[in-house]
Amino acid sequence: MPKRLIRRYLPHPDRIIHHRSLRFLGKRLADPSLWHLNKRSAAGAAFWGLWCAFLPMPLQMLPAAAAAILFRVNLPMTVVLVWVSNPLTMIPLIYVSYFVGSLLLGIPMPSGSEIHQLVGYLGEVVGGIFSGNAPVAEQMISRHIEPLLLGTLVTGFLFGCTGYVLMRIYWRWHVVSTWKKRQLQRNTPHA
Repeated sequence: MPKRLIRRYLPHPDRIIHHRSLRFLGKRLADPSLWHLNKRSAAGAAFWGLWCAFLPMPLQMLPAAAAAILFRVNLPMTVVLVWVSNPLTMIPLIYVSYFVGSLLLGIPMPSGSEIHQLVGYLGEVVGGIFSGNAPVAEQMISRHIEPLLLGTLVTGFLFGCTGYVLMRIYWRWHVVSTWKKRQLQRNTPHA
């Protein structure tokens, strides 16, 4: 089963359940369905992990963990899949999401100079947050926030659905191939 392959890369449940920063969750983390790895829990984890990876927010693992607990799917796999969105992939994911959102809203994609201006503005905002005086340019942000938010939700949903379906297909393929190997071993004469 693909359980062994997936479990090899996931942390042990006891390590997470007894982590001091997660004690407030108490018995919710001890729910066995959060740690079982079967076709349903793996596919659900793929959906929620990939969908939350596209959320335009920091700490995407928190809503992913909340979704895993609420829908009783594999918690470690859900949280690990959020890292599809990481510092290396963030810019392409944002670009694709913005493209999808602008396509759905009928808004043209920004030109190269607009992107340069927006990146510079966002740099000022981030720098201003740490210094305590972030610039406010509502018009600059409002033009880009709608396509970005819509795009991230739609793209995350599409990637989540794709992950769900691919995990179900992979699980089925793996089970069938294992059955065939066992059948072949049973039918071959031993010398």
